[in-house]
Amino acid sequence: MEDNKKDDRLSILKNIILIILVVIVVKIVYMAVIKYDHYSQLAENKTYKELPIKASRGEIRDRYGRLLAGNTNSFTVQVSGDGINRKGPDGKSMANDISLKIINLLDDNKEEYIDEFPIYIKNGKFYYRFEEEIAEYKKEAGIPSELTAKESFYYLVDKLIEEGKLSPEDRRLEASKLQKKLNENGYYPPILVSKWMFTAEKNKKDWLESYRIKNDNKNEKSTNVSAKSAFKEIRDWYEIDKSMSDEEARKIFVVRDLIKSQGYSQYNPVTIAKDISESTISQIEESAMEIPGVAVATEPVRYYPNQSLASHTLGYMGKMSSAEEEKYLNSEEDSDKKYNKGDMVGKDGLEYYFESQLRGTDGYKKVQVDALGKVTKDLEVSKPKSGDTIYLTIDKELQSTSESALKRAVEVVSKGGTFKSVYGDRSFPGTERNAKSGALIAIDVKTGEVLSSASYPDFDPNLFTKAISSEDYKKLQSQNENDPLAANSLSNLVTSGAFQPGSAFKMVTGMAALENGMSPKYGINDPGVIYLGQRPFADFIWHKSRGRNHGYTDLYKAIQESCNIYFYTIASGKNWTGGPSPGADVGPDELLKYAKLFGLDDNTGLQNQIGERKGTVPNKEQKLKNTQSLLKDDIIKRMANDFNDITRAENPEEYESRIDEIVGWAAEENTPGRVEAINRLKEMNVKEDRVEPLADIIVFNYLNFAKWSTADTFNLAIGQGENQYTPAQMARAIAAIANGGDLVDLSVVGRTVSSDYSSLDINETKKEKIDFKDPENLKPLTEGMKRVSSQGTAKSVFGNFPVSVATKTGTAEKSGKIPEKDEYDYLIRNMGSYGVSSEEAIALSEKLMKDRDKELTKNRIEEIKTSLKDKGLDEKEKAQLEAELEEGVNVKLDRSSNKIMAAYLRRAIKELNPQITDEKIDFRKENYAAFSWAVGFAPADDPEIAVVVVIPQGTEGASTLLPMREVIGKYLGITDELEAKNNEQKNAAKTEDDENSNTVENDSINFGQRMKK
Repeated sequence: MEDNKKDDRLSILKNIILIILVVIVVKIVYMAVIKYDHYSQLAENKTYKELPIKASRGEIRDRYGRLLAGNTNSFTVQVSGDGINRKGPDGKSMANDISLKIINLLDDNKEEYIDEFPIYIKNGKFYYRFEEEIAEYKKEAGIPSELTAKESFYYLVDKLIEEGKLSPEDRRLEASKLQKKLNENGYYPPILVSKWMFTAEKNKKDWLESYRIKNDNKNEKSTNVSAKSAFKEIRDWYEIDKSMSDEEARKIFVVRDLIKSQGYSQYNPVTIAKDISESTISQIEESAMEIPGVAVATEPVRYYPNQSLASHTLGYMGKMSSAEEEKYLNSEEDSDKKYNKGDMVGKDGLEYYFESQLRGTDGYKKVQVDALGKVTKDLEVSKPKSGDTIYLTIDKELQSTSESALKRAVEVVSKGGTFKSVYGDRSFPGTERNAKSGALIAIDVKTGEVLSSASYPDFDPNLFTKAISSEDYKKLQSQNENDPLAANSLSNLVTSGAFQPGSAFKMVTGMAALENGMSPKYGINDPGVIYLGQRPFADFIWHKSRGRNHGYTDLYKAIQESCNIYFYTIASGKNWTGGPSPGADVGPDELLKYAKLFGLDDNTGLQNQIGERKGTVPNKEQKLKNTQSLLKDDIIKRMANDFNDITRAENPEEYESRIDEIVGWAAEENTPGRVEAINRLKEMNVKEDRVEPLADIIVFNYLNFAKWSTADTFNLAIGQGENQYTPAQMARAIAAIANGGDLVDLSVVGRTVSSDYSSLDINETKKEKIDFKDPENLKPLTEGMKRVSSQGTAKSVFGNFPVSVATKTGTAEKSGKIPEKDEYDYLIRNMGSYGVSSEEAIALSEKLMKDRDKELTKNRIEEIKTSLKDKGLDEKEKAQLEAELEEGVNVKLDRSSNKIMAAYLRRAIKELNPQITDEKIDFRKENYAAFSWAVGFAPADDPEIAVVVVIPQGTEGASTLLPMREVIGKYLGITDELEAKNNEQKNAAKTEDDENSNTVENDSINFGQRMKK
């Protein structure tokens, strides 16, 4: 009985528990399903959020603490994903309505907002921005628009090999290692070499996949979907009302896609607009009920108080690109300094190279918000920590003087006018209209600290602190994409402008001779000109006025008057005038050795601070290899169908073998001349009508210049030929002369201080003693440079300067013609001079382009088939490639590219008239003018500062000496003293005028009083 009662109680207990569980489950179902919307709304009405607080970026100040880059608080519009996704009265998400309202509000107030949605509408048509990015990169890099990612990559490599910045051997490196080489030289092509895709192509693929957009014709995902189709699918994705226009839909996508791009952090607010007006702030606050999830916030924005001052050194900011996301989002260098997609990061200069030091550590604020997204209660705050402050070696006032003087010099040389100065004005006729750029660097000769660094034209980095407009960005680009020397505001010529130094190099030649036993008093009777065969090598004064010469010349006078023949003599070790030889075994190897000792083959130390693309010392062996490489690249295309028995397409191995045989002629001890080349080409079964034209090209364009010659030594000795150095490299070499033989590393950074002053990092500059045989040999060079200022080419500028200055000018000749901005139009305009009709040339060029279309299509098919054989190929990529093959590959040249159209029209002209050369085609174009250099240091007897100035196509030496004088005068305090003296004189004159005026006035009063009496 007792047991039965126990069982009944247990049964009742079980039933009670079961009923409770059923009630709980029913309640959960009721709350989670039936009343889901109600309770979700309640939860949203009292939400706890963690809001990020942006940290201020570290400041950049000059050597005396004056601000160069700081921060200012800016009012921004922020949108949170969870806020705008609230349900409206109809139970539907308010996201679309809120997104459209906030963009319309910003539009109505003419506010700029962040628009990164990658499809745009123009004249009713839909376009991807991804393709624009690729086209823009190719345009800036001078890469033909029809080339694939892989072809573009190697096109850039070949271009750098031709410029001497890479060697032909580098081309054979594995793609990833070759890409690293490009990066080391300051080139960052947006190409994924592992997949041979442009970064923009990968971004497009990932973006389409994020919306699960499939190919127009296939079930598999593909980047081949049209922009219009993708836009339509995104309308469906966001459930855009059909009555809404595409333009309105796009405004919604601008907001929603920006939030979506944040990935897992999309519930953090994103900034949609910056630096908004008070009127916009008021309207947003007033519309809070209508636009929940939209708020006005303040955040620090980079600010450059001096606009363009030191812009190339400071660099600029920009939004993190997708290509940079892996670098920043997955960085483990400093776990506290976390990045989010879309953050602003340094893009160039100090802002880029010191990103980790300048970036602060963001804080956060945990808050409680109401249904409108307004903060109702602060729960917890973690304050942000500012980035480090960087103190530069640059002097703000000297920098301002440098930039002003350089700009004025370039303008008076190109446009004419007067260069006004406290030291005396100087007028220019303005004959060098192509002189539109320049560079100046001033350094401490003992430490290598950069005191000022100016590149003209410059830019205002404030333009980049918000999204720079396409119009503003275009203004900063080169106005002639065909001319590599055209002025470019974003290019820092101080560290990336490698130019022939001309006579500014002659001190290196002098040092090589002195070190090898020549006396500085060794002299020659200068004839003005000497000949190598029929080729004249002359002094500048001989060219200017036939028959003139420098007379008896020793090293001092040779530097003072820039006597070319003296330096030909000491470089070659032979007196070409018949007198005694210099008694020094110099030659090209020693010249090249001393150029390297002066640091002209190395980076300067600025490569890891503001970026650098160094020039390089010529290389005898490299010259042959480069010539062979260029020869092969030329004839391998030119001779594709020039053999009677084989073609490149049908007999690739035999064709390659014959081309290599021709290329090998360049390395023969006695390279073949024209007749020998013609006979050899006939023996190789080259078509009869092609033998002579090919022989002329091979011999006169390549073989005659393949090996190092005496002419090369002459050019090397006077800073011409293959010499190419940046102003920064030249400043380092000149400082070594000034300081007695120390090669100093350059630096723009003095010290770095943490925001809480807990750490101080002083940048110790490096220097090493150059391995000269006798550093005393530098003294004759200094003496010669002093005479340049007191008696030579710089006398008109420094002759009456109160401090002795050692200077040297250089006028470096630049061979070649200036490319036209519109090359195609140039060819059409001058067609009558080429002996062919326009109609025939245009028709043939179109045929050649169609042939190239077929070749590119064939290459693309082969590339796809090769990729499909890769067993490690991703299934999605495999499906895409198969789909591309099935749809039919059809690659075409870009007919909208002026550069491509001109190239094929030129080729057609040459085929129609085999006798015409590029020189004859370009004969109406302007020649490049000479480059004007000035190098120097002061005081000459106890040097402190070295200055280097270059104005490409500036021609006249005074154009570069004047800015140098302004900088040296400012640095030594001479300018301030003269200005103070002039002001005193003006004030004294004004006082005297005032006193005279008062005397006249008093006399007038007295006269009036007498009259009354």
